[in-house]
Amino acid sequence: MSSVSPSGPRPIRSRFVGISICLGIAVGAILVRLPWLDRSSYWLDEILETFTIRDTWLGLWRSLRWQALHAPLDYVIRKLFEGLDPADWVRRLPGILWGTGCVCAFGSLVRRRGGEAVGLSAALLLALAPYHVRYSQEVRPYALGLFLLCCALLTLEAYLAGARKKDLLLFYLCCLATLYTLYLAGVVLAIAATALLIEDAFDGDLTRRSRARKFLARSPLFIGAVAVGYLPWLPVFLKALHQPAMSTAPSWSARRIGRFVSYFGFAPRDAHPWSYADLFFAALLVGGLVIAVRRPRLRFLIIWGIGGLAFLEFLEHRHPTYDSIFHWLPAGLGLTALGAVAFGWILKSRMWLGVRLALVALFLSVALHSLSLYFRQGRSDWRPMARFLAQTPFSERLFVENQYTQLCLGYYIVGPEWLCCPRAGQREIVNLDGDLVRLMAAWDRTRPAWLVLAAGPRSEVLRSWASSFPSTLFPTAEGDGGGIVYRLSPPASGR
Repeated sequence: MSSVSPSGPRPIRSRFVGISICLGIAVGAILVRLPWLDRSSYWLDEILETFTIRDTWLGLWRSLRWQALHAPLDYVIRKLFEGLDPADWVRRLPGILWGTGCVCAFGSLVRRRGGEAVGLSAALLLALAPYHVRYSQEVRPYALGLFLLCCALLTLEAYLAGARKKDLLLFYLCCLATLYTLYLAGVVLAIAATALLIEDAFDGDLTRRSRARKFLARSPLFIGAVAVGYLPWLPVFLKALHQPAMSTAPSWSARRIGRFVSYFGFAPRDAHPWSYADLFFAALLVGGLVIAVRRPRLRFLIIWGIGGLAFLEFLEHRHPTYDSIFHWLPAGLGLTALGAVAFGWILKSRMWLGVRLALVALFLSVALHSLSLYFRQGRSDWRPMARFLAQTPFSERLFVENQYTQLCLGYYIVGPEWLCCPRAGQREIVNLDGDLVRLMAAWDRTRPAWLVLAAGPRSEVLRSWASSFPSTLFPTAEGDGGGIVYRLSPPASGR
């Protein structure tokens, strides 16, 4: 009987198992992101992006350059996709592609730096993270920006491992693409890549150490090459830096730390009350921090996650922009990676198998429960309110509390060309900007009218005045407790 070397089949079998698990996680990521694409409506930012890509190419470029808030790559790709005249749910499909690609690139990066168990844990955590599922289902640039950020770090890691010019070129292209997609992802990429290079400049592998130090020494040339590639959009980016603040700076408190830990763990939505799921992720995060400090090639994750969050928090206080949680997404990936470090350690540790299986079961139950909450409660739906209002007589005027509500209802009552290509005779939706005097001037009080109070800046004066009129609550619409439609009837006496 012929003998088989122990070093033969075992690595092949192990590699096959690893590839199978990776494919399984990728398929699972797709399956988690595909359902219920049409269960919720667009929210304001999705509607604004759709308005932009429904415009002509010239109108799109003018809008992006004038606003200077958004880089163009995601808009260009979606504009090309718009040639298919997709339904709303179909328009969300590219995000699923980018989101699944991000799961694979993220897992591959962490696997190369921390080993098989940690890499698989990172891919699994991100595949099931409600925050990443959400932004993989939106018509927004975040899924593409996060995907390119992970690809850039992955290609940098590949270059340091093999010094292939192909990987250096891919790193350059990914850096450019990230900047052309999401400004803040470019900022976090610079932080994470610098941390990775500095860590590898002291790596135990002399070859890797030498490559990292050479790259750092020549980094001004690389930065210059990126700047040259970004020249076409650089004036717009500089304009964005000089935009005035859009809101007041958030007040700092320890609760903000809890907000980030919760959201980039298992919370189904921002500002969700803390639960045992958040405690579980916080424990993983603390464990991951301790392990990463002691493990070479994982320390950069601390700078990526915690350092990235701190820097974006600094920017938010210097130039506040509505304190929107999605601005922290590029750094939030670093927190997910730190949680994966602890979970991967659990998987490969020598603790009793029953304990490991129990912890894996706990993770899956927490993740799946949080996802179910996200799908049930995490998204709004303007469509029931819009259908109700669309059936009201055309002659009855429609007033809304603020521009946020005006844009959302305009999309669903009139259509996606409402803003970019208005048509004569379409339904008028009047924005009051919270001003009761404006309502009194515009409403012909001999005719019924409708007043909508929903998401956006609240007007307590309008709400108090309207409270005596008959109303219909639409709990799925955005707003505190949903949106309210008031039937403004002609007064019986001198109201």
